Amino acid sequence: MNTVSKIFSKPNALHLDNLLADLVAAFNSKREAILASYNVTELEVQIIRYLTDQEQKKMKEVGEHFGIKLSTLTSTVDKLEKNRLVKRRNSKDDRRVIYIKPTSRGQSLLTELDGASRLAIEPLEADMEAEEYAAMVRGLERVLSVLEA
Repeated sequence: MNTVSKIFSKPNALHLDNLLADLVAAFNSKREAILASYNVTELEVQIIRYLTDQEQKKMKEVGEHFGIKLSTLTSTVDKLEKNRLVKRRNSKDDRRVIYIKPTSRGQSLLTELDGASRLAIEPLEADMEAEEYAAMVRGLERVLSVLEA
């Protein structure tokens, strides 16, 4: 019995593992290209998305939300600002308080990422019967809930 067979006792488990790995790779290939073109990481995208949802936030609030030390966040925001993805501004009331918000380029990054996701998903929906598509979504939701448990 080979090592892979020992890990997966049921034959379909290995097939499912391979399918999930292939699915993740296919889905992420376009996303990774976009991230590379903007020179950002997933965490940096999450920060930009958080700022977009919040309009603007204090640096301290962003750090607390993501569990990042202010010194680490400062270097991250330096990079994002250098790449013109966010903009900093000092509070008029307290110069120690710094606000950050996404720029139009930061918004464009999110739009591109969302568009890539949509382009990956829309052909599935178009190619499948509504019932089949709904069953697939329910199945994936179940997989996710089991994996997150």
